[in-house]
Amino acid sequence: MARITSPDILTDKPTESHCSGMTKEQPLMITMDLTIKDGTQDALQVYLFHWARERRERVQLCSRKLQIWSDSISEIQKALHVVRLDSIQELVVSEFWNRETMKIFAPYLSQMKNRHLLKLSKMRADFYTASQKNSWYSWKIRAHLGQLQHLWELHVHEVLFLYGKLPAVLRSLRPLRALSLSTCALQEADLRCLSQAPCTRQLQHLQLTSLFMDNSSPESLRDLLEQVASTLETLALEDCAFTDAHLSAILLGLSQCSQLRVFSVYGNHISMAALYNLLSHTARLGHLSRGLYTAPLESYRPQEWGLGNIDPERLALVLASLGQVLRDLGPTQSVQICTDFCHHQNKCQFYSLGPDGSWVLTEEGLPSLSALSV
Repeated sequence: MARITSPDILTDKPTESHCSGMTKEQPLMITMDLTIKDGTQDALQVYLFHWARERRERVQLCSRKLQIWSDSISEIQKALHVVRLDSIQELVVSEFWNRETMKIFAPYLSQMKNRHLLKLSKMRADFYTASQKNSWYSWKIRAHLGQLQHLWELHVHEVLFLYGKLPAVLRSLRPLRALSLSTCALQEADLRCLSQAPCTRQLQHLQLTSLFMDNSSPESLRDLLEQVASTLETLALEDCAFTDAHLSAILLGLSQCSQLRVFSVYGNHISMAALYNLLSHTARLGHLSRGLYTAPLESYRPQEWGLGNIDPERLALVLASLGQVLRDLGPTQSVQICTDFCHHQNKCQFYSLGPDGSWVLTEEGLPSLSALSV
């Protein structure tokens, strides 16, 4: 719950008084993951904040992971005045970010200089108002990210003010190990910059979810896969309205990802023929241990692709055929076929092929990038 230690290497204060020659007492350091939220607070955390605030000269409160789920800037400030900001390695910020809040919060961000993970979630800002306001947000984000020397992971979920601004944001970053973009409104130029930005050239984990790329050119994604083929270990292309044409365009790049361990492509509009072709390519990837695939269009009632429209008889035929294909291919990966998913409720239904050749239905939480990359 909390780690308590004497921080000889984390304090800038001298351990010995130059005037008296006497050893100065080291402050007590307490490290604990913290959450700032509205409503009922964690009793231990409330007490710890109060206790550390009264003993600021003798106690340093550190937090490896800080989550902010509150829109109360006064509560946020009250907590951040107690926490040692350079101890924060992971920061999760959700929902509260608006122009005035960001002005106040920005100075604290610049002091969190040792972060290696940043997650921005559900920040709508002024998406439906004047574009110059949204430009201010992206400029502020870009200026802040450019100061982070240790940022390895960036997760962006439902952040609408990046529309058309992603290239500038990515150009401000140092090389990333993990990048996750989910439910963001993006332009073609935003997607194209993924293969052009220096920060994406050594990616180990990439997740693109609910980006609706049906009208975008697949060449950008193909170029990105070819660029990270020697480093990529996790690839998730989920609910992006991919078609057979999109898959066909990226197969060559996908085949070159020799270090790929996990591949997820559920929620897309793929035919049985395209799925066969995809499985034949992924079966050649020697390190691939888990594959999450979408149920092909032939599993659904005619003209009714979508959640809840699986035809049981059609699905049974599809699974029987897939089982035979997989036995012939002999892949090392554990294959799961997704027949239903709901991002709002964070759940998926998967058919998994067991050792005896039968399919088993399970319901699981939607896999996040961190879960996929384990």
